[in-house]
Amino acid sequence: MPPLQLDAPAGGITEPSRSPALWVDLDYPDGSRRTLRGFAMAWTETMVLAQWIEYSRAREAWVDAGRCRRRELPQRTLHAA
Repeated sequence: MPPLQLDAPAGGITEPSRSPALWVDLDYPDGSRRTLRGFAMAWTETMVLAQWIEYSRAREAWVDAGRCRRRELPQRTLHAA
């Protein structure tokens, strides 16, 4: 079942060259809520196009920006052999 989402904005959309990692709180029609790891694929002043992986498939939805928080990705380190 897809989450509740906002209608896509008509303009004022920023599309980054690299999508920042985020936590997104999604609400579902049955009243449940899930917090998922995802990425901000685009945004406006008030909305974010969040993308996440669910059941091995990429999903996305426009959500209120207040439903998203930045997420730090683990830093990869190179080890000398």
